[in-house]
Amino acid sequence: MTTPLSGIRILDFTRYQQGPFASVMLADMGAEVIKVEEPDGGGEYGRRLWKERDGFTGFWEACNRGKKSVCIDLRKPEGRDAALDLGATCDVVIENFRAGTMDAWGLGYEEFRARNPRIIYGQATGWGTKGPLASYPSFDQISQAYSGFAQHSGGGPGCRPEIPYPGLADQSGAMNFAFGIMTALFARERTGLGQRVEVSLLGTQLALQSPELVHTMHTGKERERAFRAAPIIGHYECSDGRWVMIVGVDPKYWPRVMRALGIEELIDDPRFARGYARQENRHELEPLMEKAFRAMDSAHWLARLRDADVPAAIVQEYAEVATDEQALANGYIVEQQHPRFGLMRTVGLHVQLSGTPGEIGAPAPDLGRDTNDVLRAAGFSEDRLGALAAAGVILQS
Repeated sequence: MTTPLSGIRILDFTRYQQGPFASVMLADMGAEVIKVEEPDGGGEYGRRLWKERDGFTGFWEACNRGKKSVCIDLRKPEGRDAALDLGATCDVVIENFRAGTMDAWGLGYEEFRARNPRIIYGQATGWGTKGPLASYPSFDQISQAYSGFAQHSGGGPGCRPEIPYPGLADQSGAMNFAFGIMTALFARERTGLGQRVEVSLLGTQLALQSPELVHTMHTGKERERAFRAAPIIGHYECSDGRWVMIVGVDPKYWPRVMRALGIEELIDDPRFARGYARQENRHELEPLMEKAFRAMDSAHWLARLRDADVPAAIVQEYAEVATDEQALANGYIVEQQHPRFGLMRTVGLHVQLSGTPGEIGAPAPDLGRDTNDVLRAAGFSEDRLGALAAAGVILQS
């Protein structure tokens, strides 16, 4: 059984998180991903983020599994030529430098397309490629701040902004990037031609918040953000100190939640019987619900709510998620053998196909491990490899 992207070769110039996790997703689906790193300075900076005393870095492993590592100095003319020759053998080229950087190095879309009209050139930026900030640097938290996400997460205008999860913009941007590349690959099957694919952190963050932004643009007012979205949409603390999340977004859940909590006398209370009334009188309703939840432990309430078919979950920590039965059953958490760290758990595939399934790739590669093999397969002679190594253009494994 073949993987869905078997035979697709990707030349990956990306760094940090937005680009690298996109190519992880493509590698998981069977693409050959060739990661280009600088020979000097220890390679891509992601190798050093979150590094533990034993040398392990979860950031690097999560963002670079399933790839091959090739070291080429792109700032040297010979390195540029080597990259272009390598790109001529690939289906996709991806990068996430500042807009204009690859063009300045002679490694932009037009240069690759001149050698391969079928090339798909994926460009992930912080701001998009147009406008006054196009060439300005950006990172995950910058886009969360600029897009309104940090302010809304903190409670809205006038409140202290919060970054709920550093990496959210990068990870969602990566998924958007992978989607764009897959769409271009599908289009190429029909037209035979490649094209440029552009995504940005800013654009992805705006897309993530589309309902909120559309509401604001129509009403002229941002929706208020409270501790809970509504009395029956939010988390409540139980007697054991754990929190239970409920989402009673459909009106049918209102009586179910009240019966599960043992306060069914509130079902027909005119202050709470309808959605608008519950919102207007939430300062009266939420204390009653908080008191009920605090009377028993989280296991008790979770069982009661699920028996009533109310969407509910315990608020978990990462350590709990890592051994969670539901995550394990679906292959969202899997085990993998690492050459240096032995048996380890990692995040599995979140997109699963029945006929041509993907599979998680091998652990992230050592720096320059695949330089010789990849360049030989692309037609580089031994003399050329030797000359490039002697000039410090490539780092041979």
